[in-house]
Amino acid sequence: MKPNRFFILQLLIAGTALAAALFLTVWFFMRIPTEGTTLALDWISIRAGLENWDLTYRMENGLRYPPWSALLLLPLGQVPVGAGWGAVAFLTLMVLPLCLPRETESGKAGIFGILALTLSFPAVRTIVDGNIEFLILAGLVLLEFGLVRNNPVLLALGVLLAATKVQETWILILFLPIIAGKKWIPRKWLMAFGVMAGIGLPTMIWRGRAWLFSIVTSPYRGSIMDSSLLTTIQRMGGSLGLACLLWALVFGVTVFFVFRYVRGFSREAFGFLTAVSLLLSPYAAGNNLLIVYAVGVIPLLLARRWEGVILAVLINLPYGLLPFREWNYWHSASYWTLVLILAWALFALRLRARFLLLDTCKTTGVEYPPC
Repeated sequence: MKPNRFFILQLLIAGTALAAALFLTVWFFMRIPTEGTTLALDWISIRAGLENWDLTYRMENGLRYPPWSALLLLPLGQVPVGAGWGAVAFLTLMVLPLCLPRETESGKAGIFGILALTLSFPAVRTIVDGNIEFLILAGLVLLEFGLVRNNPVLLALGVLLAATKVQETWILILFLPIIAGKKWIPRKWLMAFGVMAGIGLPTMIWRGRAWLFSIVTSPYRGSIMDSSLLTTIQRMGGSLGLACLLWALVFGVTVFFVFRYVRGFSREAFGFLTAVSLLLSPYAAGNNLLIVYAVGVIPLLLARRWEGVILAVLINLPYGLLPFREWNYWHSASYWTLVLILAWALFALRLRARFLLLDTCKTTGVEYPPC
């Protein structure tokens, strides 16, 4: 009885602490004036599509997320803007530490990882804008658990949440069977597809057409804030033909690396495939870099890899560029495209290095240490 009582007491203390943290975060954000500023810009737009307990998809202010994910946000659309913004910030701060590799969740490495992640430029920008990257990050965490533990339900839920912003994860989802490997027998895939269909199909029948139309008619694609490869090449003076050729080249190299060097789950694979998902998507924005930073760059940084140091510096460099508003407006999107290209290339090298090390370990009989 004593251990049970002690466990219940721990749960009560943890629950009370979380509730207090949520209350204080919401209270703090409700006190920040947003009118006449760009603060909470994304959340104000998202909230406009959640009012009156309904999902509204519009060209301008409104939703651009699949209905199964938008439903999770619905309660936040019924509270004041500041309260919803604070709740989104709180959820973001709660999910970010879960993205750390399991072996660095405690100790000095864990503390450094949490600070490097939560204080990073993409994380702060996400919180300031009121964006909902926490759903995609939560999906990737569930995907990792599902893959590592061979759990089809967790995998399915992870895919659904990771697809909240499909531009961030579409290539990763496409190559999931390669990452999963031969351990995943057809029965497990059928269970995973069953869960996805059971949640996804009814909501798609309900609001799927409106969601797809909102994506196709998005006014932000091709805009000054678009960091996708196709848009950036044309913005820099290249032709559409050249842009399509380079797009096909990057996709072809990605396919080669996946089939040649991906052997099961690894954070290098997650970083590689999320970076190229953004690079080759019809639209990508600078705040989407948080996904690549959290699941790929931070693990490299904690492992003291030089690639992680370089990418962490470049991703946080815009802190020093904040005073240059004119430059940021015209060139920040292209800057993020270059960072994505470099991240894609460096993760590709890490995938190859990991594969060669695994191959050497198999030959020599030495067990490969966890990545």
